[in-house]
Amino acid sequence: MSVADHWDSVYRNKADDELSWMRTDASRSLRLIGSPTNSDAAIVDVGAGTSTLVDHLVDDQWPHITLLDLSAAALEATCCRLADRCADIELVTGTILDWQPQRPYDVWHDRAVFHFLHRSEREWYVSTAAQAIHPGGRLVLATFAHDGPESCSGLPTQRYDADGLAAVFGSHFVLTHHEREVHVTPWDAEQPFTWAVLERRQVSRP
Repeated sequence: MSVADHWDSVYRNKADDELSWMRTDASRSLRLIGSPTNSDAAIVDVGAGTSTLVDHLVDDQWPHITLLDLSAAALEATCCRLADRCADIELVTGTILDWQPQRPYDVWHDRAVFHFLHRSEREWYVSTAAQAIHPGGRLVLATFAHDGPESCSGLPTQRYDADGLAAVFGSHFVLTHHEREVHVTPWDAEQPFTWAVLERRQVSRP
């Protein structure tokens, strides 16, 4: 089974309240993302899944919204939920390793994709984010913390603290904020997360 098939199976066969990462409250993401600052502001949600974050981004009148996910089933479900409001949203089915951004972004949001990546994939991710986010733009990232789960949905994960994320992204980004969250799953299990806000450097370092 391919990774795409794996995630399609997850989203087709499980209800939202059976997904460990599901949350109805997007306030933390929204606080760290902030409001659009101009009439051409763009945001991408990497690993959007069926998250309701996009509903709030539409409410907040983000001019350009991109949703990227490996699962076509997840994006289809999101678009069905949004109905007519989905018309102006760019939906991209694929992996972060295949995606070629077609525009610069003010904000890149990723809640729990990065921690699935291996080293070579992480290097590609950092390079893609650096190319996609304009100088001064922000990467809002959440990963499992050092005391978080070692796997999710049957797949192994990497775990990070803020210093670790700052080191991985340091050539292109500056860590400007970090915080810890203990996410509670729908069945009341605790999952510690590290959140980081990284600002795109004006000039990348060697």
